[in-house]
Amino acid sequence: MRRHMCWYMWSTSLILLANLVNTAARCDLEIPPRPRQEKKLKVMKRKWVSHQLVSEVAAILLEDVLMYDVERYEPESSPLDDLRALSLEEADVNFEVWQGGKEEELQKWVRDGSARITGSHSMLAYDGIHTLKHTIERFPEAEFYQYLQTPQMQWVFASHSFQKGEATADPVGLCSNPAWNCTNFVWQPPLCRNGTMRCLGQVLHDYPHYTQGVIEQQIANNGLPLSTVYLTPLSKQIAVWNAFASKKDILFQHHSPSEGVDGVPRSAFVPIQFSPTRYGCNAIENSSPNGGFSCRLEAKRLLKVASSTFMESGDASYFAERFNLNEDSYNRLFDLWRVHDGDAYSAACGWLKETGSSKWGSWIRFSKQVRFIREFPPTNGCFPVFYLFLISALAMAFMHQVLPGCFRAFRQKCKRRQDKGAKDPNWEPTDLSDIQRRMNDRANYTLPDFTSKLVACRSSSFVEVKMALLRGSMGFMSFFRDEEDFCSDVGQGMLPPAASSCFRQYFQTSLQVLVYILTSGLAHIAASALIFALATGMVGALLAEVRATIEKNKQVDPLLQVEAWYTTWLSKMQTVTVLMDDFKFLPTFFITYMIGQDVSRWLQWLQIMFKVQGRLHDVALVVASSYRNINDPCKGKLQRQTLFKWYRYINSIHYMGYFKLAPSIGTSADGVLQDLRTVGLLKDSECQQLQFATAKLRDTLVSWLGHLWHEELERGQVQSVDSDVFMRKVCELRGVLAQLSDMQDMQISQMVRVMMVVVTNILLGLALIGYPTKMYEETTECFQFWPLVASYLYFICYRGMLHVMFILDKGPFYAKGDCVNIDALLVSTERFVFHVFRTFFRGQQKHMPHSMLQCDQPFMPEDV
Repeated sequence: MRRHMCWYMWSTSLILLANLVNTAARCDLEIPPRPRQEKKLKVMKRKWVSHQLVSEVAAILLEDVLMYDVERYEPESSPLDDLRALSLEEADVNFEVWQGGKEEELQKWVRDGSARITGSHSMLAYDGIHTLKHTIERFPEAEFYQYLQTPQMQWVFASHSFQKGEATADPVGLCSNPAWNCTNFVWQPPLCRNGTMRCLGQVLHDYPHYTQGVIEQQIANNGLPLSTVYLTPLSKQIAVWNAFASKKDILFQHHSPSEGVDGVPRSAFVPIQFSPTRYGCNAIENSSPNGGFSCRLEAKRLLKVASSTFMESGDASYFAERFNLNEDSYNRLFDLWRVHDGDAYSAACGWLKETGSSKWGSWIRFSKQVRFIREFPPTNGCFPVFYLFLISALAMAFMHQVLPGCFRAFRQKCKRRQDKGAKDPNWEPTDLSDIQRRMNDRANYTLPDFTSKLVACRSSSFVEVKMALLRGSMGFMSFFRDEEDFCSDVGQGMLPPAASSCFRQYFQTSLQVLVYILTSGLAHIAASALIFALATGMVGALLAEVRATIEKNKQVDPLLQVEAWYTTWLSKMQTVTVLMDDFKFLPTFFITYMIGQDVSRWLQWLQIMFKVQGRLHDVALVVASSYRNINDPCKGKLQRQTLFKWYRYINSIHYMGYFKLAPSIGTSADGVLQDLRTVGLLKDSECQQLQFATAKLRDTLVSWLGHLWHEELERGQVQSVDSDVFMRKVCELRGVLAQLSDMQDMQISQMVRVMMVVVTNILLGLALIGYPTKMYEETTECFQFWPLVASYLYFICYRGMLHVMFILDKGPFYAKGDCVNIDALLVSTERFVFHVFRTFFRGQQKHMPHSMLQCDQPFMPEDV
């Protein structure tokens, strides 16, 4: 039964989490809660980038600010059919309509139909044939269409031609239309099809239903021997970019506003000049290549067209009439679109957040009234509200307390099954990936909460320290230390990789504060406070029911004296309020004092950690400065190898300093030794020797430093004058490492903490009754908002301070508090030692006398 209950709650929680994900995916414009408009709008969204961005900006405002139910409608037909669809109400609105080639459709479906133009944007739209600037610099006359008729230009633009287009570039099937008469998705003008001229040059074109037939009319009616090849936008952009990069000559169809081509500046696009309209050319645009249009395509404003039903929806119609984007807005949207890797929704949301309501607030009018009274009035006074709060409080308590227990029991059961079939991994051959797995298992004594995982999936750097601690990620344990690589000359050895995250995380914005609250233990306090607030709502509902009962009795008999009973009952509850006000000083004093003590202790943790790092740096400096013959052809190799041994010991001591402290390092001596052996910081013989000192691994390894120093001193490898300072630094290192190890035992008396918890819970119990009584208003409302808010904040303040106290007491390695990642310290120290030891590594035979190369002769210090 318990198993079924756990599974049931698990499935229910998945549904709730899915709803949370959908809610988090919305664009948060900090709009207060509003009632829904209860009306669905179909906003047209075409495939070209500017249309997607404009449509998303409008859709987000309609959906998240004006509270409409918005559907992004992506038609498969030609853009010429948009006006027909709006007139016939197959869609509701198109916020970016290009006028080029649509004069006939505007006349039929807008002027004579039911579609309506709601206005235009400040941005001018232009389409036409373009070439690149470097072509114009070589052939200035190529900027004008007449020169494209010459054979020379035919050969110039024939060097970058396609034999055939792409079938996917014609989703509407216009190439199969007799008016196009394409061959392999390449259109040719009549003078080329009938053999009058050869079409060597080409114009690269997007989908043929973009500016349908207009570019083709320009080519045919001006006698240009150019074919048009139809490509997908991506293929066309690739071809333009290649031509720009290789300085080749190319003709291509291009429009503005446009996202352009990555890496190609807008100034590199040069339009081919055709005759202006007022010079007597044919300016009647058609949607077929057989039309008579031959003029220059003039820039026209982008229209906003809506259906008649859309214009009747007041707030949406008001928005459509005032929605206006200028050139700067388009350019910024394109920039954000590139930043978000082509995600139009994210770009539009980012632009709305960036500009703020000062930009788009004038477009908005929300006229639907926000009602304070709920839609379903209680049928039996305030008791249904009381039961609602009761059920909600019980449900929240069950989800808050029982569900996590079900998850933990299920996880532990699965882990026990895995452990039964697993062998003891100690001292088995391992690799670096196995280390990461084991460190993750050790770190998972605190499970990553869903919010942290969600924020981490969104690549937020604000939770990277916490996630590194929870996952056991350590750049320090991600590579193997090789002696030969270390002994190589400066510039040749591999620098230790960077840490998995920074040492600490600091919030800079209000959003990061919110992320920290949601991903820390404060979210747990917020859930508990919600239960407390719901319980307060139960008391408030009972208070309102008392008032309502008095009013009902007065309606039956105005002379009935019930006020005395009500006053007596309320005065008794107000006594609780007085007691609460007098009692709250004691827990407040206790908590304030304890938090101050724990903050000092937490900072002491950091000070000792930095002291450990400093003492290790001191030892490394003394050792590095004491070796004088690291480049000697006879002694250099041996001294470099010895420095590598120092390097291994120093980093191993630093790592062992956090043994039994950091979760990812664990509490098993065998596991720590195995990790250090796998990454090359300890050898097999050293690990076996250290196994006999499992209780004092770190101190034993520190003693090896002194032993190694005296061995080197006896060999004459180090300077005897440095012995005193070296031994002093080693002793200081041992002392500060002992302080770090003892920090977890330096806690305040548990009796004081228990007393503080007891008095705080008593105070909260008094507030459960006192706050609704204190803030009660003489109304018959069953739902009292302010007592709930006050009790919620009251609970968060006191339980939050208790939580802060306990979190600080756990130290800096508890992931749900203000945690640190020691990986940053370990990597920083290793890099320091790496550079200090290898600073003066040079070629061992460079600039050495010939007599010194006879290494079989005894080496004397005066030879240097």
